[in-house]
Amino acid sequence: MSRAGARGLCLLFGLLPAAVVTGFGCPRSQPIDTPMPETVTLARGTCPIIHCNTGQTDALPLRGPEAPSQQVGAEALDHLWSSPIAGGILDYRYENGRTVFWVPQVDRIMKLELDGSNNLVKLAELPLEPKKFPRRSPEEMRAIIAELDAAALGTPAYDELADRWMDYQLEGLRAYYAMLNDQGILYVGNRSSVIAYTDAAPGNPDAGIVKVGEFVFEKLKLQLGLEMPLVIMIGINVTPDGRLVAVTIDGTVVAIEPDLSEGHYHHLEGERIWNSVAIDDDGGIYVAGNKRMHKLIWTGKGFSDHAEDGAWVLPYAVGDLDASLRAKRGTGTTPALMGTEEDADQFVVVADAADVNHLMLLWRDDIPDDWEQLPGTGSRRIAGILPVDFGDLAASNSYSENSATVFEYGAVLANNQVKTDEAMRMPVQLKMMDPARTPYGVQKFQWNRESRRFEVAWIRADVSSPNSTPVVAMENRQLHVVGPKEGQWVMETIDWDSGATRAVYALGRSERFNPIMLALQLLPNGDPIYAGFGGIFHLKLGR
Repeated sequence: MSRAGARGLCLLFGLLPAAVVTGFGCPRSQPIDTPMPETVTLARGTCPIIHCNTGQTDALPLRGPEAPSQQVGAEALDHLWSSPIAGGILDYRYENGRTVFWVPQVDRIMKLELDGSNNLVKLAELPLEPKKFPRRSPEEMRAIIAELDAAALGTPAYDELADRWMDYQLEGLRAYYAMLNDQGILYVGNRSSVIAYTDAAPGNPDAGIVKVGEFVFEKLKLQLGLEMPLVIMIGINVTPDGRLVAVTIDGTVVAIEPDLSEGHYHHLEGERIWNSVAIDDDGGIYVAGNKRMHKLIWTGKGFSDHAEDGAWVLPYAVGDLDASLRAKRGTGTTPALMGTEEDADQFVVVADAADVNHLMLLWRDDIPDDWEQLPGTGSRRIAGILPVDFGDLAASNSYSENSATVFEYGAVLANNQVKTDEAMRMPVQLKMMDPARTPYGVQKFQWNRESRRFEVAWIRADVSSPNSTPVVAMENRQLHVVGPKEGQWVMETIDWDSGATRAVYALGRSERFNPIMLALQLLPNGDPIYAGFGGIFHLKLGR
């Protein structure tokens, strides 16, 4: 894909000490203190945005690690201790050729770099004011994880330690959604706002980090109510002309000017949004509500939901379990785009909310004139729909919380339904190694261009990727997953075409290896890098 292409009153969030306050007594936006570009594009880098590109595909144009299976030793395990949760590791290449990793975290913003020995080093750190939970130092995280690792899974002692993190996932919403622009400005979602950070000395990777602006969502322009009283941002992306596109759980899509001066609001009536959005090269914005899939069009001045402009909406299946197990969230997946501008067939991929999820393949632009509606479907827009059952034909429940990984005409989903049917809150994520909970299953779907059919390409019922999004290395066509295997955390590489395991890199049983719902990433030399519980891991397995 082209890279061009909360509670009470607002003031209670404590986010805007110098905010401009509107006549309604609610902060609107804080002007940028340093010059901003007229248009904003993504940074030059491998992964400048969560899911790595605007199409949200998690497909990287590089070669992944090809080292043989091994227990990763200390010499290859580069670990930088930090805070509990990070929102990805976003890279930016400076004019002097240096590559710096900007890491938005729940309690700090960091800049990291690889030194001459290929080890992570910290260049700068900006502490953030803690909210409900205190800021954790690296030393505190070492002690916390040591205590978890010393307790036995499934015991009351371990459960008590894990339960201390109840609701921390809400704290994590200060970090999960972020992007870097081509001027080295980091935009981070902060529940009720988008905050911009950059170098204290522009263009200097060794400089400190400063906050340069903030856009606060206007509560009166949202759809808040008794069911959804909080302002909670749940995703961010960027249009081809540089507008930031943010979505909030109450069902609002907001296009924000690059200088954070103004926002354009659009409501999806009757919808809630629990996932981020995909954007194509023509300004098509793909939003999954909790009942319907929407395509909006960014016109340059506002949003259009009119068919004559290319917009559409499609209801999808919602099962009984959506209310009883999934808090009426609907689909668990961020839409992902399949097919480039050069491809004849172009789709958007998203799961529905049936009790056993289906992966839906939807024509994203004009439906081909000769396309016949599939039997049993309610729209010609559906090009394919298949159950996500991970090979269990008797399954009565399946759920994918992480978005599909898409490369060429293939899409992979992992099983995120815990065996105990518990919600994936923080304490449950800290129990993924418990065999009574560990979900298994990775399934690849494929659009067959010759037969024009959506098919199952392969299934690995023995692989677990329970709480992170897989990533694909395009050059050597391999999928990478992080999950439990034989009593420890491993990174497994899988042949994209056949589904066969190429290598298993065993990391260890410690909870520090737990990715906590974030995606694995790869460096240009093939080294894997990801944010674990309490720090950043760089695995020296590439070239």
